Amino acid sequence: MNEKKPLIVLTGPTAAGKSAVAIRLALELGSEIISADSRMVYRGMDIGTAKPGPADRAGVVHHLIDIVAPDEPFSAGRFKSLAADAIKRMQREGKIPIIVGGTGLYVKLLLHGLWEGPEADWPFREELYEAERREGAGHLHQRLKEVDPDSALTIQPQDRSKLVRAIEVYEKTGRPISEHHREHRFSEKPYEAILIGLRRSRADLYRRIETRVDQMMADGLVEEVRGLIEKGYSAELPSMKGLGYRQIVGYIKGEYDRHEAVDRLKRDTKRYAKRQFTWFNRDPSIRWIDLSETDGVEEAYTKVETVIHANSV
Repeated sequence: MNEKKPLIVLTGPTAAGKSAVAIRLALELGSEIISADSRMVYRGMDIGTAKPGPADRAGVVHHLIDIVAPDEPFSAGRFKSLAADAIKRMQREGKIPIIVGGTGLYVKLLLHGLWEGPEADWPFREELYEAERREGAGHLHQRLKEVDPDSALTIQPQDRSKLVRAIEVYEKTGRPISEHHREHRFSEKPYEAILIGLRRSRADLYRRIETRVDQMMADGLVEEVRGLIEKGYSAELPSMKGLGYRQIVGYIKGEYDRHEAVDRLKRDTKRYAKRQFTWFNRDPSIRWIDLSETDGVEEAYTKVETVIHANSV
């Protein structure tokens, strides 16, 4: 008899409709949701991260949302630990945990484990950030390319936190992080998971992204970002460099107008969705559900429910 207890994972690109379907599913199963989104962990960053609203969170318990301040570090390893604790508690109570989010690394490490690596060296990291500021954009990516070309191929030049971690691992262990990951091969399988992906046509997804960005602006994204800056949160923080925040920071600083900020946010969100597709397409275990332009929450939920029942959860 398989002793592993089941859980459901709902993933896919941003704006595909994951959160609403997960809430509908949790209500039906009497369960709770664990967010696998690396940006929703920050308190006060609500509009730009498209967090579930107060009503949704009042109806369904959500975990790993609003757990650190924007200037507090948060790692993938900490996500795994907190998520595992929540899963264990839910399973003791006879609930089927529902994991939802588009941060591919979080989903992967939860289902297959993670090579932990050396502890963070914050003084060294600050030296690297300072070098990037001093030498200019692209310095960290070039430095990584020299010591770990494989990682440099997969980490975007603007993703400074990942660049810094990869350089840090090389300096602390003398070996590239890509080599460590190949040896580890994400070989753990602690859960019996049904991994479901929601996807839409590119045209439909891009339309939804544009609509979401327009709604974020109408909901007060600029005011949210300005409020964070007024509270003393630096625009150089990793959280403030995230999607939905760095584009608005540039507008607030007067580097470009509001229209340009919106265009940049829409463009960068579409690029992010494309990178998510590239990541998820490497995982053959994902059961993809294709949604049409007319599929709303109920239609998507029905399709998800069919896949779940077919896999005996």
